[in-house]
Amino acid sequence: MTPEFRPVFSGGTGRSGTTLVGKILSRHELVLAGNPYEIKFLTGKGGLLDLVDGVPIPQTPDILKKVHPISSGRRFLNLAQSKRNIEELERRINEDWWERPGKRGGIAGLQQGFSLPTLNAEIERLKSEYRKHPLCSTRNFFFKVVKSHKHFDNSKVFVDTTPTNIERASQISELFEGALFIHMQRSGKDTISSVLREPWGPKKPLVAIDWWKKKLQLANRATRLLGPDQCLNIKLENLVAEKRTETYEEILNFLKISDQEQMSNYFAEEVDGDRAHIGRWKGDERLDKEFHSKFDRAVSELLDEGISAY
Repeated sequence: MTPEFRPVFSGGTGRSGTTLVGKILSRHELVLAGNPYEIKFLTGKGGLLDLVDGVPIPQTPDILKKVHPISSGRRFLNLAQSKRNIEELERRINEDWWERPGKRGGIAGLQQGFSLPTLNAEIERLKSEYRKHPLCSTRNFFFKVVKSHKHFDNSKVFVDTTPTNIERASQISELFEGALFIHMQRSGKDTISSVLREPWGPKKPLVAIDWWKKKLQLANRATRLLGPDQCLNIKLENLVAEKRTETYEEILNFLKISDQEQMSNYFAEEVDGDRAHIGRWKGDERLDKEFHSKFDRAVSELLDEGISAY
């Protein structure tokens, strides 16, 4: 299947501005982003990347040792395990990703833009085609599902903003030739102050430093395998405050799309340093002297590894 749109993946540590990029780009008439901003079924546990890599689903019996090669010749998948993995994908789409609590109340998830009968029909197609064509059938599932979005219309670019996109960028780029990545980076202290407020994140500041450091290491490991024109690194502070115009234009040039009034108006009126909570760590009493000392050591260690951190 020849894709009719280019997939673009915004990613970062989490709480680093990945969704903001999607919100800006969603105002462009040729870009599909949102409803939902995070599709989950690509990089989520039990998603398409796990399916292609043959990652075992926990607590499954060890049966049928027959294997078959993926078309690249680099991996071998247990056929019975592949079947269970597709069933896990189906379960997660129907039970976990179809409807989930919205960050500001209400219901989010795939139900915002997709049809459940269509999703399940594509899952059945994937089941029937996967054994002979694992990579092609997985790619086709992704492209057909995205094209089924109720707002797809004439979109030429599809943007997903799941943070883990960036730490799995090398896998995504193997699956989708031509995929582009926007790596959103943010002050480590602001990231940690923000993530400590989230139900899914670390709860203690010192633990959050380790979490943040590991996320940057994973991102670096993945992005260094990409081609020179595949990944754009953006600092959130530059986008919302310090170098607004230059950074905005850098994103447009990277994606090879023109500016549009609706998008530029949204950027001018809704995007700024206050809304992005730049410098929020300064008022966070949880970040004490011990925290700052450990954070400085972590930054120094990351810089020694050649990883941008601040």
